Amino acid sequence: MKKKVFWALFTLCLSILTIYALFHNGGLSVAELFQKIKDASPAWFIPAALCMLGFIFFEGRSLVLILRTLGYPAKKRRGFLYASADIFFSSITPSATGGQPASAYFMHKDGISGVAVTVALILNLTMYTLAIITLGILSLVFFPSVFMEFAFPCKIMILIGIAMMTMLTTFFILLLKKQVILLKFCNVIISIMEKFKFKSAAEKFRRKVDSMMEKYKECVVTLAGKKGLLAKTYLLNLLQRASQILVTVFCYYAMHGNIPKGIKVFAIQTYVVMGSNFIPVPGAVGISEFLMCFGYAGLIGEEASYSLALLSRGISFYTCSIISIFTVILGFILLQRNKSKEEIL
Repeated sequence: MKKKVFWALFTLCLSILTIYALFHNGGLSVAELFQKIKDASPAWFIPAALCMLGFIFFEGRSLVLILRTLGYPAKKRRGFLYASADIFFSSITPSATGGQPASAYFMHKDGISGVAVTVALILNLTMYTLAIITLGILSLVFFPSVFMEFAFPCKIMILIGIAMMTMLTTFFILLLKKQVILLKFCNVIISIMEKFKFKSAAEKFRRKVDSMMEKYKECVVTLAGKKGLLAKTYLLNLLQRASQILVTVFCYYAMHGNIPKGIKVFAIQTYVVMGSNFIPVPGAVGISEFLMCFGYAGLIGEEASYSLALLSRGISFYTCSIISIFTVILGFILLQRNKSKEEIL
């Protein structure tokens, strides 16, 4: 909990510094930003907000689909909670998978076994990274000129991002197909425990691992035979990523941007996502904003690019994080209330 609080405060400070730097470097004032928002076309903020919610919804739907296939009657609204926990805690920890333990916590409280939770999260994360790679490669194939317009350091970051996402996807697929890798990792933990004279605990953990590996294999085999499920989870993760990127496109339209150039904005934002994803900064705060400023400066001008970065990140990241934490808090309160009722009965 102390670590989570630390990273939450760290992310808040980093966000404040980033916003300050954007105002300072962009020559903007708070009054000017509010005036730009006031002059914007409000109708475009509706699809932007819906896409922001879609970022949470599609992940939740994917997790529910996987869990139902594994035999657990997960509800759609619980999926929104699982996704909110993942998204919020990922946004305040320096890791793309930082929110998965929080998501796993609520799944476990809903009576889902640890093995099923692990398999579901690994599969969903595999499809998540594969979706990012797909969008990145499509942007490179169809919009290479957009990539070439980025500054050299930005290009390096984008290419490293694609390479890192590819490596992660390969690793997650191996975890699903080659259980021996997970077993070796567990054996390393057991060896460390034995080395520090925790022999009783090590033996207990060994028995638990043996039992879990058998169930883990059964879950993987169940999912491997469901090609339709794999296609659906991939599509849902593709929609999730596209939803987040489309927030920037609709914000661009709200700022009276050229409609046909929306596809180019989508490509730029895809590169921004790729370039900021591999850097271990909570929520890619700072990195994402400055990549956006570099990417959009040539399209809409430097001052407008700062405004777009502040506006779109305000919806896609900050507002999304606020909705996610409120969902998590509500979910925790309801969980405690149901626990109290069960104790009374």
